[in-house]
Amino acid sequence: MTKRWCQGALAGAVAISVALLSGCSGRGSAAEEELPKRDRSTTTAAPNPAAQPAPDVRDELKAISPAIPIYAGAHYRDDLTRRDSVNIHNEYGPSAQVITLATDDSFPQVYHYYTTYLAQFRAYPPQPPFPPLQNWRTLEVQLNQAMQDPFIPGDTLNMTGKQVTLQVAETEAEPRTVIRYIITPAPAAGGRAVAAAK
Repeated sequence: MTKRWCQGALAGAVAISVALLSGCSGRGSAAEEELPKRDRSTTTAAPNPAAQPAPDVRDELKAISPAIPIYAGAHYRDDLTRRDSVNIHNEYGPSAQVITLATDDSFPQVYHYYTTYLAQFRAYPPQPPFPPLQNWRTLEVQLNQAMQDPFIPGDTLNMTGKQVTLQVAETEAEPRTVIRYIITPAPAAGGRAVAAAK
């Protein structure tokens, strides 16, 4: 009787193993399945800005001039752009436009990229390769004035076209660095000239 029971248990174990292995075809996984749709009316969580498709602002900046530098590690943030547009309209006028990018790279990395890129233009005064140590670090450059007379032949920014002001700022929270391109149809109001972190 014990022998029959062992044979039956062995046969049952083999049958279960075959059934489990036949279901493993190598296709599909839990990671590939879609999550069930949520009823948006019952959830109160704020929308994730990273989940929304971002417009290609690089094309918009390149339409002004292909020479405008854009930090490769930065991503367009619609939420920050909408927040910044209020301050920009108050400071530069209602026709001003802002494009805000953000990155988790440190301010010295972003600062080094922009100052190194702008160093190829004779109109941009030489800057130290790294920003000075201080609590709040910012960089502001009026690109139309700075991007003139390049050492390497190439594009310059049109002085009479749209005016582009670059602002780079360090933040205390995520993202670590915010990059703003302020676009105005005429020279920026408020006496803002070519400026850089001192």
